[in-house]
Amino acid sequence: MHRAPLCLLVGAAIAFASGGASAQARIYTCKDASGKTITSDRPLPECQGREGRVLSGQGATIKKIDAPLTPEQIAAKELEEKKKAEAEERRREQVRKDKALLSTYANLEDLEVKRQRALAQVEREARESERRISVLERQASENRSEADFYKKKALPGDLKRRLDENEAALRGEKLLFASKKDEVNLVNAKFDEDKKRYIELTVGGGTAAAPADRTTRKQ
Repeated sequence: MHRAPLCLLVGAAIAFASGGASAQARIYTCKDASGKTITSDRPLPECQGREGRVLSGQGATIKKIDAPLTPEQIAAKELEEKKKAEAEERRREQVRKDKALLSTYANLEDLEVKRQRALAQVEREARESERRISVLERQASENRSEADFYKKKALPGDLKRRLDENEAALRGEKLLFASKKDEVNLVNAKFDEDKKRYIELTVGGGTAAAPADRTTRKQ
C-alpha cells in the first residue's frame, strides 16, 4: 500500500489546525471617541458603550453591537411601546365588542325588532311620567287654592310643606319627561351604530344576506 510521506501529513495537519483556528477567531472592532477604527482579538475598553461589530477570522460580521440608547431615544422607544400596547388593547376591546354584538342579534331584522322594543319602553316611561305630571299639577292647583285663604296670614306648616314638596316633585318630573325625548335619540343612535358594525361584520364580510330596509322608527 502506498503511504504519503510523513512531512506531507504533518503539513496537512498544521494547515488544517491553522484553518480551524482562523475560523474560530474573533475580531472586535469599533470607532473610538476620535472616530478612528480600532480592532483587537478581545473586547476593547475603548469600545465600551459604543457601536461596534464582532467579526470572524475571515472578516464576516458575526454580531453587531448597538450603542446604548440616549435618554431621548429611550423615551421615544417607551412612547412607541406604549402606543403599540394601547393599540393592541383597543384591538382586543373591539374584538370583544364585536363578539358581543354578533351574539346579541340573530340578523338585521332582529336588530330592528329590538330597536322598536327599546323605543316602546321609552315611550311607556314617557307616558307614565306625563301622567304623574298631570297628578302633580292637579295637587299644585289644590294647594294654591288652599293657600289663597292665607294671603294675609302665615301659611300653616303642613300646607307650606305640601307646597314645597309638590313644587320640587313637579320640577323633577318635568325634567324626567324632557329627558325621555333625548333618550329616543340616544336609543336610535345606539342601534344605528350597532347596525352599521353588524353589516361590516356580516354583509360586509360576505357572510350574510343583504340588509332589509330599515323599519320605520317610532318617534
